[in-house]
Amino acid sequence: MVNLSGTPFTLSVRNRLMAIGCDDVMLESDGSSVTGSGCSAFCADNNHTGGVGYCASNGSTLDNGCCVAEISYGKIIGAQLIDLSRKLVRKKLFPCSFAFLQERVDLNDTIFSYPLYYLENSTALLNDNWASTTRPPVVRLAWEVGADNCSQAKLNSSTYACRDDKSVCVDLDSGGYLCSCVQGYEGNPYLLEGCQTISFSSSIAKFGCPDQCGKLAIPFPFGVGPNCYLSPSFEIRCNTSTNPPTAYLALLDKEIFDINSSTVLINHPNLAWSCYNQTGITEKQIMIIDLSRTQYTLSEENWITSIGCDHMVVAVIGKDKPTSTRSTCAAICSNDPFSTASCPFSVSTYWPGDGCCRAPIARGTTYLEAELRDLSGRWPTTNFSCGYALVEYNEDASVSYRFLNNSTGADNILQTYGKWKKVALDWRIGALNCKQARLNPTDYVCQNNTECIDFHDTVGGYLCNCSAGYRGNPYLSPGCQGYIGDGRKDGVGCIKLPPSKTKMISLIGVGSGLGFLLLLIACFWMSQNIVKHESEEVKVFEGRAMMISDIEYSWETSYKSPLGSSSDMHPLVLTTE
Repeated sequence: MVNLSGTPFTLSVRNRLMAIGCDDVMLESDGSSVTGSGCSAFCADNNHTGGVGYCASNGSTLDNGCCVAEISYGKIIGAQLIDLSRKLVRKKLFPCSFAFLQERVDLNDTIFSYPLYYLENSTALLNDNWASTTRPPVVRLAWEVGADNCSQAKLNSSTYACRDDKSVCVDLDSGGYLCSCVQGYEGNPYLLEGCQTISFSSSIAKFGCPDQCGKLAIPFPFGVGPNCYLSPSFEIRCNTSTNPPTAYLALLDKEIFDINSSTVLINHPNLAWSCYNQTGITEKQIMIIDLSRTQYTLSEENWITSIGCDHMVVAVIGKDKPTSTRSTCAAICSNDPFSTASCPFSVSTYWPGDGCCRAPIARGTTYLEAELRDLSGRWPTTNFSCGYALVEYNEDASVSYRFLNNSTGADNILQTYGKWKKVALDWRIGALNCKQARLNPTDYVCQNNTECIDFHDTVGGYLCNCSAGYRGNPYLSPGCQGYIGDGRKDGVGCIKLPPSKTKMISLIGVGSGLGFLLLLIACFWMSQNIVKHESEEVKVFEGRAMMISDIEYSWETSYKSPLGSSSDMHPLVLTTE
């Protein structure tokens, strides 16, 4: 049992409960009751005392003597271990099992492994002190300031922790608050003058328009207030009654978690479900997401998650059903009454999960319709008679979901997961591609030093990006600024010559140099011949000097003698301006 009550710390959701054992189930508890999350650890039949147990970090390999479960956010957590072998006296090879907290790993991290002799007795692990494992347990703690929310804390200026005037207060669900520097500033918001201007900070919003709603930066073409956004599709509504203020995408009335150069992350609770009894389907709900009249499409960074036992989700992508595509997967479970659905990390792995499957969503999807179908065709199908499906953002994390025994649990699922479930939407400008949009300069929104990128062949539209080496908002005049590179200046920002032009100038320079050198050699050769010829002519016409004078042809003094040659007195100097 871990109890952090009375401290400013809370167990982070980036931790997971792990169990090591053979034929054991682990159930999470909050100190008084089982919360429902858990997992089962099984060992292969050929394991021996010299073997290794492991939990795969990316779901691509089946676990051996190890399992993982997500935890609930809070200050108290416990775990119960139950023997699944149903033996009165545990006379199996590995009679011990252990449960512990471990920080969630990234996909590229190694698996957690341990020697199976840890399970032989209660002291083997303690004596080794995790030294033989690949990742000794590390626990991540979240922290908060005080127990009051922002509104209450601001009433007492002597204890209010957000000291800098460029800081924002953020309420936490568990109580207390945190401080953060506003957009365009970085540093320590808990110190006076702790938030400093970021070294490079250009305007991201239209002049006179807010560029911030709480912790969320609002870049144009999005905007808060009249004349601050490009079109109604990009209007942001800022609810200032919350701490911090909360941003909503006005068109869909959904909370926004993040905005970047091509995607918005929104809170979009959605659910399809079906429940069965011995007579067939008792209740069913189809999920429909229709973005066909907006500037948004479902991002391929989402997936369709299906939860259930012997249920298949069928998603139709596109309104024109005869020509639409389908994305499907089947959720099969072990029919363990204690287990929850365990979902794989990503659709690219071959591990199907337990009671859970995930199917991809194609880029450019404006319409999605999903329903659940029973695969077993018999009653009772399993201990869990309902299946459900939802669209969610791929965060590369394993997730545990509860199974449903009846449709009334669907509302609980939405309340439990809906608040945190993110859906990624790709946004675009207009319905024309770049070539078509450039024909109308009045409506074309890409500014100076930018590049236009076609969004999608089917739905059309385009996006603007700063050209390589430039920074700023490509949708706002005067465009992207400040090239980082060759140091040449044009009065606005540093610019780099196009590669083709640079090469041409280099070739011209090299060619000119070689040509000039050849010219010098030719001139020298000619001068020598002229001097020689002059002396010969003088000898030939020595008695006819008047003839030379008659034709009025004479040399300049400096050229008559090689000693007076201008090329000797004034060597060639190559200069550049």
